[in-house]
Amino acid sequence: MTKSHFNFDDPAFVANYVQKGPPAFVPGHSGLLQLAGILLAERAPADSHILVVGAGGGLDTLAFATAQPGWRFTGVDPAAKMLDLARVVLGDEVNPRVDLIEGGVEAAPDGPFDGATLILVLGLIPDDGSKLQLLKDIRRRLKPGAAFILVDRCDDKGSPDFDRNVDRYVAYAVASGVDPDTLVNARASQRGSATMATAERDAALLAEAGFTDVQNVYHALNWFGWVAYA
Repeated sequence: MTKSHFNFDDPAFVANYVQKGPPAFVPGHSGLLQLAGILLAERAPADSHILVVGAGGGLDTLAFATAQPGWRFTGVDPAAKMLDLARVVLGDEVNPRVDLIEGGVEAAPDGPFDGATLILVLGLIPDDGSKLQLLKDIRRRLKPGAAFILVDRCDDKGSPDFDRNVDRYVAYAVASGVDPDTLVNARASQRGSATMATAERDAALLAEAGFTDVQNVYHALNWFGWVAYA
């Protein structure tokens, strides 16, 4: 973000998030969301109810709702301002199909839901049992066999390749036109992260949480995506 305050009445502010938020840091972001929707739809009927965990900003929900006009959504996010931004991004046509709730997954209804997503969130959660509990709480809210999409930035701070990976992460954002102040914060957040896990750890957590048939379906730089089933 290039502003220190939220001004959802400013089209430039909203456009900056849509263009220079996740799409500027995640290679193939729009294609990733398209793929996630396709994988959900393999088992989710045309009138599905989908749980979006980490729904702030609204980009994930907008992509799914555009592709599937019969789906309804419940989105949860602890950041009220990001939920406000999501409402602006979703617009008048999509908002009637979306229930946005401030809080973590524990604030979501029990469901059962026809599918769920956790995109660009798990890496912010401590691996002290909290990552595993989050995944268990999502799985418990899904219908048996429903698809779950997890996308996370994964790395090992002890790896000799870690600094190179951070440099590539920042270089991609530079090429995407992200402003210098945001880049400084982005680099520091990666090097200072105490919650990032490896891809192997994320896959193990999915299995431990009770998900089956865990499949790696996306990998770009150090971003990884999986589909798994409740």
